[in-house]
Amino acid sequence: MTTTTSKNSKVYLTFVDQWLDTLPASESEEFKEFAEYTPSIIEIWVYSGIIGYTGTFNDLSRWVKMKYKKLNRREILNSEIAALHSDIQELRMAVTSGEIKGDNGAARLAALEKELRSHIEVSERINRSTDKRGLILAGADRVMRELTNIFKDDPQFAEPIDNAMNAVWAKVYSEVNT
Repeated sequence: MTTTTSKNSKVYLTFVDQWLDTLPASESEEFKEFAEYTPSIIEIWVYSGIIGYTGTFNDLSRWVKMKYKKLNRREILNSEIAALHSDIQELRMAVTSGEIKGDNGAARLAALEKELRSHIEVSERINRSTDKRGLILAGADRVMRELTNIFKDDPQFAEPIDNAMNAVWAKVYSEVNT
C-alpha cells in the first residue's frame, strides 16, 4: 500500500481516499454508503466511474475490501453444495455397507439430493442475475464514459450531459435491481 500527500499536506493511504476528498461532502458520503451496502464490486466500480473516479479497478476493489466486509454468497453457497455432495456420498456408502437400513437411507438420501438440487438452482440463478446485471451496468458505464470523452472539450454541454448521465444511471440501476 502506498501513501500519497496532497498539496495541503494531507496524507492518503489510497487513491480512492484522495479521490473521495475531491468530491462534495454529500456526494462522497453517498458513494461510501453505496459502497457499504452494495454487494457487487462491479456495481460500485460503475457508480464510481459515473461520479468521476479515474483510478484503477484494483485500487477501488482493495479499498472496498479494506473498508467494508462483504459477504461472499457464491463462496458460501458453493461450500454448502460441496458439503451436501460429500454427505450424499457418505450416506450412500453407509447404506451400501449396511450401517444404515435401506429404507431409512433412501429417505435421507432423497431429502439430501432435493436440498442439493435446490442449492444448485439458487447458485445458477445468482450467477445468471449477477452476470446480466454486471453486463448491463458495464455497458451503461462505457456509454457514459464515451459521452464524457466526446463532449469533454465543450463546457456548454458538460452540465447537461452530467445531469443526463446521473438520471440514466439512476433509471438503469433501479431497473436492473428490480
